[in-house]
Amino acid sequence: MIFGIGIDLTEIDRIKNELKEHKDRFCKMVFTEKEIKYCESKKNSAENYAARFAAKEAFFKAIGTGWGAKLKWKDVEVKNDELGKPGIILKNKARKIIEKNEVTNIQLSISHSKNYATAVVVLETNSNN
Repeated sequence: MIFGIGIDLTEIDRIKNELKEHKDRFCKMVFTEKEIKYCESKKNSAENYAARFAAKEAFFKAIGTGWGAKLKWKDVEVKNDELGKPGIILKNKARKIIEKNEVTNIQLSISHSKNYATAVVVLETNSNN
């Protein structure tokens, strides 16, 4: 059963500008050390940062809390498996909310083009919450 669905579209130029003007502050606030290391290893790091930003936004929409008082950016980490498939690792309040709502599976799809990065998150549960 689907518990929640979230989608986000992020302009890559917006993320490029944040990285250009406030890189240290922006990255430390939004991304984990592992995400920063991954993005910085890529030729077009802004595209990868934007995709991860979109994934976090999509997750916040799917869970229904939004970002802010309930959740922090770094409570959600995007990590690729050995084949490159993206997934989400949850920490702190995000993990507690997922457990409380008995979410059993998180599906993530991300993509980016020259101008945009997008992400879709589907949260699945076995119960009728």
